[in-house]
Formats: sequence, structure tokens, C-alpha cells
Amino acid sequence: MEDAAWEFQHSVECSASKSLAWSFWTDVSNWERLEGKAVEWIKIYGPFAAGTSGETKMPEQPPQPWIITQLEPERSARIEMPVAGAIFVNEMRMEALSLQRTRITQRLSLVGDKAKALAGAMGMFETSAPQGLAKLAKTIEELS
Repeated sequence: MEDAAWEFQHSVECSASKSLAWSFWTDVSNWERLEGKAVEWIKIYGPFAAGTSGETKMPEQPPQPWIITQLEPERSARIEMPVAGAIFVNEMRMEALSLQRTRITQRLSLVGDKAKALAGAMGMFETSAPQGLAKLAKTIEELS
């Protein structure tokens, strides 16, 4: 993979099994619940598997396509979203720390020809991603 013009990684620990955490996160209908008013809808066109595409519709913006490019079931997934001559990459990894404890790591990056020009705008994710992961962990813990 090419060098990223920007990247950010954050992890949280969750008091739930890796299986439950993975099952919840890979159910795309849960993403709308987690994102709240930041999105109008999120759709996936097939199973949560490598090669499956989807779209995210944010208020007052056209739908943004994305594709699952890599998947290791119950372990990790890589989703790529094209943005203005670059690719926004969202990688999620789940690691069992014990039977009822899971570390969830999200790595975000921006790659591609025009990634350097867009990198300055990515700083917002350095605040929102940790908040989103904390909300994800809390929601999963409420299910266990």
C-alpha cells in the first residue's frame, strides 16, 4: 500500500466478547444508530464481505460510495471511500483480551494522488474517531 498523507489510530477496550463486538459492528444498520444526525442513511449492497459496496448519505450531500476491500472475519475489515482524487481508508480491528474483553482499534488514513492536498482537513477525525469508538464500546457493552 502506498504511503498515507495522513493517518490516525485509536483503540478502546470493551467489556464484551470479540464475537459480540464483531457481530454488532458488521451489522451496518447499527452504524446509523451510532452516527446519529451526522448521517441520513447508510446502505450496504450485499453481505458484509470483501468486495461488497455501500453508500453513506450525509445531510445536504450526495451519497458517498464505499467498498469493503479486505476482511478477516471476526478480526478486521478495511473499507475504502473515494474522496476528490484520494481514498479515505477506515480499518477496524478486534482483538480478544479475554473471553469478555475486546480491544477495538480503528486506523484511519488518506492515500492517493491528491491526499496531501486534503490531509489538513482530516484533523477533525482525531477528535471524532475516539468519541465514536467510545460510543461503539459503550453500546456493545449495553448488549452484553
